[in-house]
Amino acid sequence: MLFGKRVVVTSSTRGIGRGVAEAFLRAGAKVFIGSRDPTAVKDAITSLRKIAPSVWGSQLDLTSPDSVEFFIEQVTSKLGYVDILILNSGNPSNEPANFSETTMDDWTSSVNLFLLSPIRLIRGFVGGMKERHWGRIIFLSSYTVKEPKDFFSLADVSRAPLIQLTKILSRELGEFGITVNTILMGTFLTPGAKKSIELLARRRGKAFEEVWNEEVLKPIPIKRIGDPVRDLGSLLIFLCQDEGSYITGGYILSDGGVTQAV
Repeated sequence: MLFGKRVVVTSSTRGIGRGVAEAFLRAGAKVFIGSRDPTAVKDAITSLRKIAPSVWGSQLDLTSPDSVEFFIEQVTSKLGYVDILILNSGNPSNEPANFSETTMDDWTSSVNLFLLSPIRLIRGFVGGMKERHWGRIIFLSSYTVKEPKDFFSLADVSRAPLIQLTKILSRELGEFGITVNTILMGTFLTPGAKKSIELLARRRGKAFEEVWNEEVLKPIPIKRIGDPVRDLGSLLIFLCQDEGSYITGGYILSDGGVTQAV
């Protein structure tokens, strides 16, 4: 399906990013992963190479501009160029948190994580896409940018501009055969999702199972959470094939119907 395409997936040693990397490997792509923990990167590469050998990686801290520039250098050295850029991110270290519980350092870190680092990565790789007249840029975001949660103040505010950036980039890059889209995700079965609810449960003095049911399962009409490979990976692969080339400049909900926003 995507044989030989060169794919970068950020924040990809576990959870959503790891599932997406696996999906692209199974589709025949060459994949480069990144995470702030170098040991996790090595372990993920070892595991993913059981699926296919064409996977590499490097340390990447999306809150650090220097780390992002180093990552771009490592990707370019190994792959030469990038066809598909999947921009995933972890959670801010100080979340869940209401606005009054945050600091300016929290905001600086969050804006780097969700907005400025994706911009740096796009600037680092889009030139090659334009030269080859083909490319895909996909932001992995959350439905909560349309329906904000008080306790996700850092994340929801910091990543909301990606929807505007999606539209702007799609208009500028369309003539070069590059599509740009944002996926607004619901809850997927990942360690990060469970950790966020565990912290929220402690704040409320409730059991994890009770808060998981209240905040995650009960609001989802289809009564299940997403699988990163099956539910998200397959969608991304479609968008990255020629069959998905007419879809650009928008956002797509992959949330089991949980959002009530239009």
